[in-house]
Amino acid sequence: MNEIPIAEADSTASPYSSPLRRSPSAWSLETIAYNTDEFWSNSHVEEVPDSTTSSTSEHLEFPLSHFNSNLTESEEEIVMFPIVMEPVGSPRYDYSPSPDFLEYKIYVLLIEAGDEEPEAADIPAFVVMMQNSNLDWKFATQPQPNSCRARPQGRCNWPRGKVMGGSSTINYMIYLRGGPKDFDEWEHMGNSGWSYKDVLPYFIKSEHNNNIEKFDKKFHGTNGEMNIEYYPYQDKNVFHLLDAYKELGLNEFDQNSNRQVGTSLMQHFLKDGKRFSANAAFIRPIRGKRKNLFLKTNAFVTKLLIKPETRTTYGVEYFHKGQYFKALAKKEVIVSTGTLSSPKLLMVSGIGPARHLHELNIKVLNDLKVGHNLHDHTTADGPIFALAIHSPLAATATIQVNSFIQTKYETEEDRPDMQFTADTVNVEDYYNDPILVGAANIRSLAYYNGLMVRPILLAPKSRGYILLNRTHPVFGDPLIFPNTFYEYEDLTRMVEGIKWSLNITHTNAMKSMGTKLITIPVPACDHLKFGTDAYWRCLCISYTATLFHPVGTCKMGPKYDPDAVVDPESLKVYGIKRLRVIDASVIPLVTRANTNAVTMMVAERGADFIKRDWIGEDEDDEETDIFSGGYNKDEDEDF
Repeated sequence: MNEIPIAEADSTASPYSSPLRRSPSAWSLETIAYNTDEFWSNSHVEEVPDSTTSSTSEHLEFPLSHFNSNLTESEEEIVMFPIVMEPVGSPRYDYSPSPDFLEYKIYVLLIEAGDEEPEAADIPAFVVMMQNSNLDWKFATQPQPNSCRARPQGRCNWPRGKVMGGSSTINYMIYLRGGPKDFDEWEHMGNSGWSYKDVLPYFIKSEHNNNIEKFDKKFHGTNGEMNIEYYPYQDKNVFHLLDAYKELGLNEFDQNSNRQVGTSLMQHFLKDGKRFSANAAFIRPIRGKRKNLFLKTNAFVTKLLIKPETRTTYGVEYFHKGQYFKALAKKEVIVSTGTLSSPKLLMVSGIGPARHLHELNIKVLNDLKVGHNLHDHTTADGPIFALAIHSPLAATATIQVNSFIQTKYETEEDRPDMQFTADTVNVEDYYNDPILVGAANIRSLAYYNGLMVRPILLAPKSRGYILLNRTHPVFGDPLIFPNTFYEYEDLTRMVEGIKWSLNITHTNAMKSMGTKLITIPVPACDHLKFGTDAYWRCLCISYTATLFHPVGTCKMGPKYDPDAVVDPESLKVYGIKRLRVIDASVIPLVTRANTNAVTMMVAERGADFIKRDWIGEDEDDEETDIFSGGYNKDEDEDF
């Protein structure tokens, strides 16, 4: 592999600059790994240098075996891991127990946009401060009529991690997988090999459960890299809330087993009470120890390099320290940039809906439904319950309790359509401005005197899409059109869930906390009577929020599926050689639970696909010397 600066780079001369959908990172088997949850922000567009600021003084060429000697000391110490799944997939190439990649002289380069994971991220209570910080790409949805009406400019924030570990460094660390029927449904959609029976071993593989004595061992692992445990501290309100749900008829059991509808004290991605990100689990332990793993941080991949005549991927172009470079792959490129940025990277590279790409004068290499099938777990801010006493450690308190229920709209046995968690809040903040109730606030980190029961829609019918930014297709934010509540059934389920949650005020457990429902209408809905269906509908479409679980924009599916982008038996992009997508964007249908663990499972499965193809049986491939490194100038014909 070679890293080659592109002379006289001009960011203003892109053929993609015509008017007009967690960052392009790519990762490769003999050369490239591009990990990053998201990559661009409109707020950073002005930082993109033009040709007058791009450095062209050096043209470096060096073999992969000497890659580290050409990096500065600080660069050698940096690992790239933007989203939760890349860290799982990337290292698996490198440190598999068998001789694997080192024996076959297969090398991996990880390219990441973010910086090192800060120590502050280790503190669970600081989670609200991680989002909308410099660790976040700060994406936001486009204004739409049925959601986010009371948010600034009618846009909802969709946080994505811009840091080692990606979104696993800024999320709420919840460990939930989804139910068996979720994965069996994937298989029924034509995704052979993705049933619950098939994927359970991959969940177990990466799990190191520190509370295994409390669970059925056939569902859990203790030998994996990812540490899972309960919070070491639970205040009394945690158990009051858990008891309240049990009073309402929900049984308490392990919701990562073979059933879901019920309640539980959740486990989290923690180690000794500190956040345990994908970076901490999979990258830190092998940094400097794996001779075939190379890392490049603060590098923004701008496009995939694909030979148009053969539709063969041979590398990536990226922007680093004011200059464009390219990294050439002798084997393949894996894109793991997340649900919002993987489709963006594919589209700017000519893979996506032909009509959209033609509008941007992007040459179409393959007309696929890239960016379609976007869906997420939608939630809303409210209702709010005041407590009679204050309690400490807001961000680590009642969010430890999870409940799954079935509303009257869900008829299939043990398939929850609503989820409830409880955020801790300060009631005074809610009185002053409901929009700020969930925002970072030093006072709210010190104590809380209220609960926000958060209704979460688990099985949305609505589907959105992602488009490229018309003004800045490469460096601008992807345009996110979630179409939240486009299907009215989604809104009616949310309202039904909210009404169910109000029953907790009548339980003895909540009465013992001095719980009182706040009945002051939110400003956007004060023209409606509090507590009516119309009021709750208004609350949902006005104070909409994401639960940070977008999926589906590079959908996995069989060849006969017109919306499929990747093959379920390899995660290779249809019609493009030597290119895979391995992240949450391939998930065809969101699981009915949080998606952090699911994304890691997808990565584990994808890593096995890659090992199967490269060190297992030979695959039909026109490449001959597939394990050789170095740079072939014939590969660089497009430049």
